[in-house]
Amino acid sequence: MSPGNLNPKPGQGRYLPKSAGRPKGTPNKIGALVKQNIIAVFDGLGGTAAMIRWAKKNRTEFYKLYARLVPTQVMATVEIRDASEYSDDELARFIASASGARAASEETGGEVSDVVH
Repeated sequence: MSPGNLNPKPGQGRYLPKSAGRPKGTPNKIGALVKQNIIAVFDGLGGTAAMIRWAKKNRTEFYKLYARLVPTQVMATVEIRDASEYSDDELARFIASASGARAASEETGGEVSDVVH
């Protein structure tokens, strides 16, 4: 190794500039290759139809896989108001909406539906 290639610790000589690396926005070549390979294997195993058959036989494993792919961060704006700031009509609508969602959840075996106010 020539002295020009050394990148010593602080206080032990000169530093070489850090390489620029891959330009911002350029896809990672290895990640892109892995993705292409996974798609090829998926297609070779029968694609979506085969995955549906597998998922029906392996529901727990499918849902584990699915849960890992769902984004874990949600960007939302939340407005917090004290109940005393709502009119009686607004409170009645909220209660009716929540009651309807609860009834629908019980009818569908516990699936929760979104309540929008």
